[in-house]
Amino acid sequence: MTPPLFLSLTPHPPIFPLNPWLSMGLVLSLLVGLMSGLRVYQYHFSPHPELVRKLLHIPMGLITLSFPWLFSKPLPVLVLAAIAIVWLLALRLYKPLATRLGSVLGGVGRRSLGEIYFPISVGVLFLLSQGDALLFCIPMLILTLADAVAAVIGVRYGQFHYTTTDGFKSAEGSITFFTIAFLSVHIPLLLLTDIERAETLLIALILGLLVMLIEAIAWQGLDNLFIPLGGFILLRLYLEMDALTLFVRLIVTIILVTFVLCWRQRTTLNDSALLGTAFIGYLSWTLGGWRWLLAPAILFLTYPLLISWIKQREIPLTPEERQAMPWLPLENDPKCPNAHWERIHNIYAVLSVAAAGLLWLFLFGIFDRPEFLYPYTLSFAANLAIIGIAGLSPLNYWQPSNLALLATYVLKGWLLMFTPLLLLQGLSATSVFCTLLALVGIALPAIAYYLTQPLLRKRSTDTLNWLCRAGYTAIGSLLGLVPYWLQL
Repeated sequence: MTPPLFLSLTPHPPIFPLNPWLSMGLVLSLLVGLMSGLRVYQYHFSPHPELVRKLLHIPMGLITLSFPWLFSKPLPVLVLAAIAIVWLLALRLYKPLATRLGSVLGGVGRRSLGEIYFPISVGVLFLLSQGDALLFCIPMLILTLADAVAAVIGVRYGQFHYTTTDGFKSAEGSITFFTIAFLSVHIPLLLLTDIERAETLLIALILGLLVMLIEAIAWQGLDNLFIPLGGFILLRLYLEMDALTLFVRLIVTIILVTFVLCWRQRTTLNDSALLGTAFIGYLSWTLGGWRWLLAPAILFLTYPLLISWIKQREIPLTPEERQAMPWLPLENDPKCPNAHWERIHNIYAVLSVAAAGLLWLFLFGIFDRPEFLYPYTLSFAANLAIIGIAGLSPLNYWQPSNLALLATYVLKGWLLMFTPLLLLQGLSATSVFCTLLALVGIALPAIAYYLTQPLLRKRSTDTLNWLCRAGYTAIGSLLGLVPYWLQL
């Protein structure tokens, strides 16, 4: 593939001969003037708060597109971002300012730090792009146009909603996001680079689809951080690929998204968590290969089987059981034996389960050590056992029969994950030893979770629960490296 015209990572002199500090003052003046004008518009016409927020978002995003030509070094941009963050925090915390201008950003009535993440992403993206206009402008264009237009369309025309961590988003908004993101990538690559048309089209399709997933997954304004930085990483990766490689990635992405959505009623995950699962599957495949996709796929397909036994109970759930296990079907109706799970688990649950595995995946990407596949698989196996333990009834929790179930869940997680891995890796002294040791690596986190679960269930939120799961499995997965440490 012919490299793009702008793909030069060396700093360049600014095209406009303005002093960088004067440019900073101009940008800040535009920010204050724009917010003041929008406050007047808001006062006189009472538009929807989301519209006002996006009317600030779009012009400021378009202004940042000039940064590669205004600034030759990252320092002024970083200082500008820091000043903007202080200003935006003052709008939240300093009452006189909040009264006058704060409603421009805070009128949407939801918890969000999106306006704080925006200047952070601008500064970090400018630093990472190292003066490359293409790598800076395309991610910012996606954030500026796709995110803003999708939000407005979703509010105005959204009829088909899906569940997210923050509540709901609309299918219409997500489709709009994909369309604008596609155009934001395709048009600059087509007009400003020497990349062939097929590659340009494929890059725009894949990037639009994946960044749409990121936007659907993000919560509390983190899309303003995830979209540009994720877009930058993906764009830089895809610019080096040929058409065939890009086509395979597009097909795999479509298959993963389609499959998890078709499987949605067989899980306890809400819609954005399902999309997060698809994205994690894509990361596992693209960074590690199909062997690294095996463990998260097995967990996703089989974890309901470890807790489905409680659905068949003839005795109705007590209020205590209902509170401890809200994912269970609302009614134990014998006429509806196939009642669907309550889909209450959000992206936090997915990240908790995948955290240790993603750590090993990224370490593999950095150091290219194939042996990291064992602790990676072990972390998912331990999570599978923990999911089974989480389905234990809080009534008579310490009864001896639960110890038998604990052992059963450990054994099931071990067999489901390590049987296919052992067959794929082949029989050897190291692989057999790793597989046997994995049984201990699964049992220790499972026992730790079993012992602490009663205390975790008493918490008002699930935050500590998810952190403990991630921590237990990460520590237990370290045992997967013991055979290789012994060889050193």
